[in-house]
Amino acid sequence: MFSSKPFLGLLFLLLAAPAFAQTPATQEAGSTTASASTNDSGPAGIIPEVKGFNASLGTSSQHDSSNGWSSVLTPNVAYRLNRFFSADVGVPIYGYINVDANTGTKAKPIYGYATKRGVLGDTALSVHGEAHPDFFDYNGSATLGLPSGNTNYGLGAGQVTYNFNNHFEHEFGIFAPDIELGIADSSALIGARVRKSYVSVGTLAHFQAGGSFELPHDLSFEVEAYEELPLTTSTIYSTTGKGKKKVTTATNTGAAEDNGFSTSLDIPLQRHITLSGFYNRSLRNKIDTAGFSFTFLLRAKPKQKE
Repeated sequence: MFSSKPFLGLLFLLLAAPAFAQTPATQEAGSTTASASTNDSGPAGIIPEVKGFNASLGTSSQHDSSNGWSSVLTPNVAYRLNRFFSADVGVPIYGYINVDANTGTKAKPIYGYATKRGVLGDTALSVHGEAHPDFFDYNGSATLGLPSGNTNYGLGAGQVTYNFNNHFEHEFGIFAPDIELGIADSSALIGARVRKSYVSVGTLAHFQAGGSFELPHDLSFEVEAYEELPLTTSTIYSTTGKGKKKVTTATNTGAAEDNGFSTSLDIPLQRHITLSGFYNRSLRNKIDTAGFSFTFLLRAKPKQKE
């Protein structure tokens, strides 16, 4: 049964964000934005900077040392209500992925690699609350995961899931150090820019620390260290027989743990298109994932005032 705790957490998020805010009263509603580092699904601009709708399409190709190449198409629709609140919904569509598929029966499974096309991951529905007091910038998000992904392919949790995340940062010129902490019950909702070859389902505390650099020509580079610490036993659905086992009901809390570091570089090609490169190293699972993506925005970011 789905717990009421996520909804209580969402209510707290919605009530708390305005209390942090110290934005001048003369500022127009909707003019405050989330920074690039507060959106784990891609570069800045996916959430519109001013009130109204936006749509985006992300297309990425990545190589996972445990599973080979895959390609993912991620359509997203977002809406900004005002300078405090926004929401978005997106679903990953795998154009190409290798999975360890069962060619036998449930009673006598026989696993072998098969290429799947046009399969879905879990849908993510998120609401965001942000505030910008003098000493730091805050972005809180509550995400509801809907079970559209196939657990047999290691692409879904098989149930409704949640993630609550708190992001704090402060700018020092071109450098903005940040820290994140949150709680979730699906690893698929954490750090969605890099798609892992498994989904763990069970309560996780997750932490991240690092920073972003604003470079010439609007380039943005980010480096983060992360830890995903299971608080309960977990069920793990794996895409591959390597790394995490195919389907595991863990008898201890350590099976779902992951830690490592990730980097990304966003290169705006024009106001509507951003090219990104990313790399993730899982120290716990000894898996390297690297790739690139293009993000297409229907509604481009406003031009920066000189």
